[in-house]
Amino acid sequence: MTRLSAPPDHPAPAPSDRARDVPPALPLVGVVGGMGPLASTELLRSVYLPADDRPEQQAPRVLLWSDPAVVDRTEAIGAGRLEALYRAVEKAVEGLVTAGAERVVVACVTAHRVLGDLPPALLSRCVSLVDVVHEELARDGRPHLLLCTKGTAQAGILTAGRPTAARHLVALRPDDQEALHREVYRLKTGGDPLGTLDFLRTVLPRYGVRRFVAACTELHLVTRAVEAAGLSAEFPAIDPLAVVAGRIKNGEL
Repeated sequence: MTRLSAPPDHPAPAPSDRARDVPPALPLVGVVGGMGPLASTELLRSVYLPADDRPEQQAPRVLLWSDPAVVDRTEAIGAGRLEALYRAVEKAVEGLVTAGAERVVVACVTAHRVLGDLPPALLSRCVSLVDVVHEELARDGRPHLLLCTKGTAQAGILTAGRPTAARHLVALRPDDQEALHREVYRLKTGGDPLGTLDFLRTVLPRYGVRRFVAACTELHLVTRAVEAAGLSAEFPAIDPLAVVAGRIKNGEL
């Protein structure tokens, strides 16, 4: 029987200059998604598309926690029963941090109602979409129509205690807010995002503004469809998920 000889005891080759020049991996980012699942899936598409020429190993690193079973955020706010929402957000953020996420994005503006209640160790890892909106409003300086869920409007998530931000935001009247809420839930069930353009073409002139804030993550589906259709100049928007996707893509989060 032939016996295989042990390989010669050679020292491991030194890493090549090429290997030493490989840039470090991008930070690992966690996304609390599922609220709704189509919106957080579109966020991942925005992170990875359009593709660039970097090697796969240098592409953004993202952990998605997608849990559509989270209580309806607007219903929880309206009923004053936030415990279930808080526990779901806390569990997701903690799970992502435990899995190694350095920064965490909660991909639901309405769920930000409980974000500030997280323990400091978890809150310090979170990127606030509300802060992103306020930063972009301050940079732009022009009025924007606030498009959000009824829960976000009721809780004053983007306006309460923030007079500077409120100065740049134009709120919907109750009937238009109700119409937008129905539109959001149409998008949640797979409705065509471009169908929202009829709503935008109606309400923007009514309030005398050209720009809007996509302050509901379902509206990220709309802003992406608008961009793909070449209509961004007609419907300029501040979309916090688009801003966050760009920062993830560039390793800036």
